[in-house]
Amino acid sequence: MANFMKKFLHVGCGFKQKAQTTRGFNTPEWAEIRLDIDGSVVPDVIGSMTDMKAIADGSMDAVFSSHNIEHLYPHEVP
Repeated sequence: MANFMKKFLHVGCGFKQKAQTTRGFNTPEWAEIRLDIDGSVVPDVIGSMTDMKAIADGSMDAVFSSHNIEHLYPHEVP
């Protein structure tokens, strides 16, 4: 039986990596996919948390998003 690694989406990662998320994700069982609007932080996916079309529905097992919602304006939250 194949052993599949779980994936989590690290939204608004900045320069942070998996080790700077939570103990639960900082294990060999979890693969981190980094998403940020700023390409200079070299994310896996460049995009906004309000438009994640580049991430296929159902393709992640979990989401890590820390200190992001406070950066949204009311009109950006449907």
